[in-house]
Amino acid sequence: MNLEQLEYVVEIAKTQSFSAASEHLHVTQSAISQSIHRLEKELGLTLFERSRQGTHPTAEGKQFIAKALDILQRVDELKSLNAEASCLTGDLHVSTFPSVMHYLVQTTADMKREHPRLNISIEEKGSMEIIEDIRNNKAHLGFIAIYTKQLREFDGLHFSPMYSGKLVVGTHHQSDLAKLNRVTPDQLKEHPLALYRDGFIEDFIQDFTYDYGALSILFKTNNSEAINTVLRNNIAASIGHDFSFYQNSLWKEGLVKMVEIASIDQPKMQIGFVQTESKEVAAAAERFAQKFRQAIELDYLKN
Repeated sequence: MNLEQLEYVVEIAKTQSFSAASEHLHVTQSAISQSIHRLEKELGLTLFERSRQGTHPTAEGKQFIAKALDILQRVDELKSLNAEASCLTGDLHVSTFPSVMHYLVQTTADMKREHPRLNISIEEKGSMEIIEDIRNNKAHLGFIAIYTKQLREFDGLHFSPMYSGKLVVGTHHQSDLAKLNRVTPDQLKEHPLALYRDGFIEDFIQDFTYDYGALSILFKTNNSEAINTVLRNNIAASIGHDFSFYQNSLWKEGLVKMVEIASIDQPKMQIGFVQTESKEVAAAAERFAQKFRQAIELDYLKN
């Protein structure tokens, strides 16, 4: 067993895919598969189960992954001892798309305890707005979703992927939509939707309208709590990133169900951190991203 294998295990659990883990880690899929096979043989355990819905940890795998993540986080802490020794100062502006603000607040509090002279501002915006803010030096670090094909346009920006994602429908668990595992375009048109103002959702609406006709949109908003209100009270459904719904308290409480969208070929999407390649705030941004990532991963891999 080695650290490399632990990294593979955690990345597969995050992406729910050997191929996606291979892309993120820049290692061939066969090398990862062979390494995991050797690890499972050494442990005498089956860590993952593969199906059409993806690759998911077994019960024993979840226990192993939690311990692996803890070890990797401790290694990261050891690597950052030099940065910890010098107190970070200056301004750090961080933005995130909806659903992970609680992790952002937690990370900010941790950073301020370690670096009290670092001035941190945080806000919630759509991914495209965050990218534009970083290009215009209005933000230093962003947690975003991005189409894989758009990464070629990231001149002057650095993107660190964490998860692969897709758009799904979120709906109250007692709604008519919740009776479906997959919703067709014609079925989706029958239900009112409350939508977050996000470039990906706008693209989806535009393409959907062109191919299938108009959706029934109750309202659009940049307030995620407004979306939660209509979901909680079964007023309307919503469309959003599956990752966002996984982090939503309503989903964790069993009040919201995710329904896949059938018959629509969605572009590949990745979720992760974007920042400028400027060295001016690199140390603070990288340390913040590391803590933010750890907070998300620890909770995400427990589910």
